[in-house]
Amino acid sequence: MEDSRSTSAATLIQPLAAWLETRTPGATNVQLHDAVEPSQGFSSKTVIFRATWNEGGQPREQRLVVRVQKDTDCPMLADVFTQYHVMKAIAENSDVAVPPILAAETDPSILGAPFFLMERVDGRPTPDFPVHHESGWYKEELTPGLREHAWWNAVTEMSRLHAIDWRCFTSLNQGVTEAPQTSFYINDFCQKWYDWGSQGRDFPVIKEAMRRLIKNQPQMAQSGLVWNDARMGNTLFANNLTVTALLDFEVPSLGPAEIDIASWLYMEDVFSIVRGVPRIEGVPTRENAIKGFERIYGRPMVEFDYFEAVAALKHAVIFLRSYGNDKETGAVESVHLDFATGHLQRYLDQNP
Repeated sequence: MEDSRSTSAATLIQPLAAWLETRTPGATNVQLHDAVEPSQGFSSKTVIFRATWNEGGQPREQRLVVRVQKDTDCPMLADVFTQYHVMKAIAENSDVAVPPILAAETDPSILGAPFFLMERVDGRPTPDFPVHHESGWYKEELTPGLREHAWWNAVTEMSRLHAIDWRCFTSLNQGVTEAPQTSFYINDFCQKWYDWGSQGRDFPVIKEAMRRLIKNQPQMAQSGLVWNDARMGNTLFANNLTVTALLDFEVPSLGPAEIDIASWLYMEDVFSIVRGVPRIEGVPTRENAIKGFERIYGRPMVEFDYFEAVAALKHAVIFLRSYGNDKETGAVESVHLDFATGHLQRYLDQNP
């Protein structure tokens, strides 16, 4: 029997056949095949599929991905085109590996909501469930040396993302007149998510951490895109462990690169300590990671503990809403929130 998710995906995107035919000069008999829904992101429903058509008497085929706006009451996730504009800006201002953007549609009558279309890129991500510290190709197929090689390849690609000037991201920098510092990121993302996620409840450690982190922010010379979901699971790897794409720019912001760098390392703790899984050999220790970051970015990682606290702040505010609403997974969400707020409390204790 056909998988219900595949049936649902095929039904959802079927109107795209006629839409693609009008958008592809000379195309006739457009047909869509093999539609599947992978795990879904915050702001959009994702469907991967294959399109075939005739053009000038020749058969054509392309593998595509469509991202359709989800219904959400979260104001930071209400526009699927946030990712679209950011990915277009990345492609137009660099050769960073991101999926090529093809088209966008604001008319909700086609698929029931606005959407954008991009090419599917070959590659394997490390899994989130179970995490790469526990099982999957990264653990089972690679030696510790190759794991570390892949890890640094991903960080190197991320560094190229951070080399793009913040002024290139016009969809994010409205009203910004100087290089955004960490305070911009905290106000632009963390405070807004807290206001939505807390639902009127009080989380004094998080509130004080936001205040203290703004007060103590180091002045950074460089600023650019904050990917805001920087982790191994959002990186596609070729078989030779080169990076084929960075993924998921659903909640981007602006600020120092160190926000993403610290978050990248912080998430390794989340995927090991929080999940109760030993840290896999090949993922660098904190000390070695910082040395590697300094080598790749060509500058000292000043006040890295500060940016690790910013990473914990982001982790905390994201889990506020699900912690309050999801009774079935409340215990899991509580573990994440406790881990993040524990990190923030230590920062507050050490930085009065």
